[in-house]
Formats: sequence, structure tokens, C-alpha cells
Amino acid sequence: MVYAQMRGPKFSRRRRNPAPAIILAIVVLIFGCWLFNLTCGKGGKEVSTSALTEYVNRVRPIIDTSTSVGSSWNAIRSSLPQLVADPDGLNQQLTGIEQSCLDLLEQAKGIEAPENLGNAHAALLICLEQRYRGCKTFRSDLVNSLDAVDLDVYARSISEDLQELMHSDGSYRFFRRAVTEALEKNGIQDLAPLMDSIWLADWENASYGNVKSLLTTLRGTEVHGVAVGTVTLDPEGRVEEIGGEDIHRLPETETLSVTVNVENQGNRAEKDVAVTVSLYTERNPAPTRQEQTITSINPGETLQAVFKDLRPTPGVRNILEIKVSPVPQESFLENNQKLIYFTLG
Repeated sequence: MVYAQMRGPKFSRRRRNPAPAIILAIVVLIFGCWLFNLTCGKGGKEVSTSALTEYVNRVRPIIDTSTSVGSSWNAIRSSLPQLVADPDGLNQQLTGIEQSCLDLLEQAKGIEAPENLGNAHAALLICLEQRYRGCKTFRSDLVNSLDAVDLDVYARSISEDLQELMHSDGSYRFFRRAVTEALEKNGIQDLAPLMDSIWLADWENASYGNVKSLLTTLRGTEVHGVAVGTVTLDPEGRVEEIGGEDIHRLPETETLSVTVNVENQGNRAEKDVAVTVSLYTERNPAPTRQEQTITSINPGETLQAVFKDLRPTPGVRNILEIKVSPVPQESFLENNQKLIYFTLG
């Protein structure tokens, strides 16, 4: 008997409606996003605020110092008629300003700005770079102009130096505005606002005409003049007035030393000042002569030149002639020489 192969009945599963699960997932997702905003999102804002606050606190001392350095630079610029009397001293003061600007630039380069202040920090670096470069070229141009014949070249160059410093003020204003807006956007109100930082407020100060006028004025204040000051003899003697002349009575001696005080009575440093001592008598007017050179003498300074082993002649009146050679542009020459009459015994 052949039995037909029997198969069990096929039952199909009842498919569930997915809508409730999808709806539940959406609800969970929405709740999760809400919860994330309450926790993680809020925490992210706190990190951004903290970074912004830290950044402002780090750049503030740099800005304050740069502003103070600018005040010192302006004080020097206002005192140029007096300071140009000592070019080396003026150069030293301006070099100190230049170095301070470079130090501030290097400090700012070491600060990492928050992402939203990248452009603002770049503007701060540009500002500090402009101040460093402007001060550096201003120093060299100004110092070199003091000895220059053609002032036009230096007037143009110094005008460009000053314009560079004015551009630095503009770069800083962009930086300050961007930081202020970031603080307001993040609701930070407990930080004091960044101070304004202005080095050169008036464009007229940077104009070629004003700079040329300044250089001309500085050139007009030059006074050059050296003089023979006190002269000391060794051995010393007494002084007698005979016939309206001062005659030095020295003890018997084979050699004589003379110390000459050389004065710079001008307002410019002088270089290579020649000092000459000549000794002769009325009977023998052919002098024995010694000469020394003072390498450099500053305004108002007095330096000594010592001459030794001069051999006076006994029994006659000796004439000691001291001369300080005139320096370039010296007009008053009456105090550049001195005569001393003396006898021995």
C-alpha cells in the first residue's frame, strides 16, 4: 500500500506592527538629545568660557606692558631736542624700547588662542610685530639722521616708521573689538575690559612735512665746542702778578708734568679731539711739543690729558702753550688755548 506523503500544515507568523517601536526610539532619541544638551552641551560651553577667560588673562599683561612701553617711547620722542645732545645715550634708550617690543612679541607667540579667536590673535601678533619693526627702524633712522647732510631721505624713512606704528594701533583695535564681542557672546561679564593701546594718535605726527621740520629743528639745536679748562703743573709753585701777567714761580726741577682738563661745552659728543702742549722760551722760541688725542668726550664731560717729562729752561721765562684743536662746526674759539708763563727757582 502506498501511502501519500503527508506534510504538516504551514502556519505563517503574525507580523508585528513596527510603528510603536519606531515611535519609542524617536522618543528615546529626543530625550537623549535633550539630556545631552543639559549635561554635555552645557559642559562644552563651560570649557569654551574657561578657555576664553584664560586667554584674556594671559594677553592682558602683554597689552598693558606694550601700552606702557609706548608711553616711554613717546616720552623719548617728546624730549628729542635735549636727548640728541648725547647720540649714544639716545640710541641706548631706543634700543631698550626695541628690545621690550621684541620680548612682548615672543611672549604673545607662545600663547595658544581659542579656536574662535584665531583671527583676533593673529591681529595681535601683527600689532606687536609692527611695533617692534617700527621702533627698530625708527631708532636707526633717527640716530643716522643726526650726522646726515641730506635730511630728505631720513625724513621720508622716519615718516614710514611712524606710519607703521599707527597701523599697529589699527591692528590692535581689530583685536580688542573681536575679544570684546567674544566675551559678550559668551556672557562673560566678570572680566575687566581690555584697555585701549595707542602709540601714535595723530596721523600728522607721521607726515613727511612734520618729520622734516623736526629733523631741521634738531639740527638747529646743535652746539659744538671744546675748551681748555684748569691746568695743573707738577711741581706746583706760587703765582705772582707782574706787569699785568700771572707768572708761576716753580721750584727747581729738571722735568715738568702738565695735567690739562679738556671740557666739552657743547651739546654733542665729540671724537678725536687733539690736545697739544708746547714748551719754549723767549731766547729759544723753537718749541718742544707733545700731543695726545681724546677719542671721545660727551656733552658736559671733562677729561684729563697728562703730559710728562717736559724739560723747562732755568734762568729764563718759560712759555707753556696749551691748545685744544677746534671740532667741526665749532664757532667760539677763544677758550681753545691757554698760555702759562713760569720761571724756576
